[in-house]
Amino acid sequence: MSRRIQQEQGFALAFALLTCVVLSITTVSVITYTSSSSRSAGLSSSRVNAHDVAEAGISAAASIINKSSNAASPTLLGCTANGTSSTTPCTDLTVSASGGTASFSGLYAAGSPSGTWTITSNGDVPNPAGGADSKSSVTATVVVVPGGMVNNLSIWNYVFSSAPQGAGCEVDISGNNVVVDVPVYVTGDLCISGQNAAIMENPLHGGQKVDVMAQGKVVISGNNAHIGASGTPITSGVAGQGCTSTIGGTGHTCTSADHWYVGTTDTLVAATPPTTDYPGYYTNASPGPNNLCDTNLTPSPNLTASGNQPHAFDNDGTMNGTNAQFNLTPASDYNCVTSSGQLSWNHTTHVLTISGTIFFDGNVTSTDTGAMYHGKATIYVNGEFVFTGNSASLHAACPDSPAPYHQCAFASTSTEWDPNKDMLLIVTDKANAISVDMSGQSTQYQGGIMCTPTSTANFAGNNVVVEGPIICGKYSWGNNTVLNPLPTIFVQNMPNGAPNWPATISPPVITSSG
Repeated sequence: MSRRIQQEQGFALAFALLTCVVLSITTVSVITYTSSSSRSAGLSSSRVNAHDVAEAGISAAASIINKSSNAASPTLLGCTANGTSSTTPCTDLTVSASGGTASFSGLYAAGSPSGTWTITSNGDVPNPAGGADSKSSVTATVVVVPGGMVNNLSIWNYVFSSAPQGAGCEVDISGNNVVVDVPVYVTGDLCISGQNAAIMENPLHGGQKVDVMAQGKVVISGNNAHIGASGTPITSGVAGQGCTSTIGGTGHTCTSADHWYVGTTDTLVAATPPTTDYPGYYTNASPGPNNLCDTNLTPSPNLTASGNQPHAFDNDGTMNGTNAQFNLTPASDYNCVTSSGQLSWNHTTHVLTISGTIFFDGNVTSTDTGAMYHGKATIYVNGEFVFTGNSASLHAACPDSPAPYHQCAFASTSTEWDPNKDMLLIVTDKANAISVDMSGQSTQYQGGIMCTPTSTANFAGNNVVVEGPIICGKYSWGNNTVLNPLPTIFVQNMPNGAPNWPATISPPVITSSG
């Protein structure tokens, strides 16, 4: 009996030991499996994070393209340039996101008219279990459709005619000896009937290369009139419906026989002018009808010599264009300051200080013969803008720092005006009529102009000189009118309230990932 108990006790001990071994193995297996599963989940999560980080790099690259003044600059995303396209080697740009780092670069392939960015982004996320980092790569494309020449993506770098094609010449450069040294875009027909009138290129003092783009016909009929010249062609141009000797003729491919001298035949790009929100700016402009000069900020709140400042912007609380004409540059001082804008004139120094978005519910004029503005602003004119009298002149002020003391020279003689630092943009609303009137003799303006597609910019005074972007329906010309070469104007540097028309940039389209 005693021996049987001893045998059973020995068996129980062996069984207990076996059970402990089995349980230990099971526990270790469970722990090992759990740890393995945890590591696997961690690795899987980090790989997902790496992909997300790589996509964040694509988004960062797209943001750089959208914010750039030139979305087709081949070096924009870290690569080197080969003409207008990109090439290797590339230097990666980096951005941090979701616990990792994205390194990205982009190659631009210039097209006609569209170009394409191919962006490669690599996401790198630390491995939570130690060891090698998790990595992922994403490739995407972004298409850029420019508003003209590939290196001139903003419509604000053109003289633009927005009148639709109708029964005749939407733009007829009819004055004798008119010289247009700027890129030109015409949605209708372009005619040059003035004697010795010409569209030429003058890059001597930083003027832009000239591109002529007409959606309709081009008719060059004036004696010795021409676009470009033999030996000195403009950079590029296109006539959508060809050249012809008369507006009623059938268009043919333009040649030197048509007095058309163009270096490269451009590809016609459909362009739409910016739209304006007059009711919105009537309400929100500052200074404006609903945001008057702040007497706490303004030592001299009287804005005109003939009345109190509330009447300068509006007279009846309704946007109807009935307010009395306001003179920006009278023979006396005024000073208007708001929390977000300024319009102040010193008749002794001839300096008009500007900032913000300004609205007048009526006509506006400028009469001073040596006026110069300092700052950046958009002035909305619910009516007509007039340079009254002969020799009225309004330029940007130079130097921009520390204090201006003379009018900036025109680009035909010097490189002084930088519209990215000082720019006055006049936006008028006078449908089916003259909207900007420079019919006085020897009037001058340096700045931007915009009016509606049914209105006219009147440059009919002899010896008129203008430098700056112009968007209007039709144009009229006097003798010896000069449109000076345009310095490059970056869209993001236009004044507050400026209607902008940048390049069309597509969202990124992912083409591969791994």
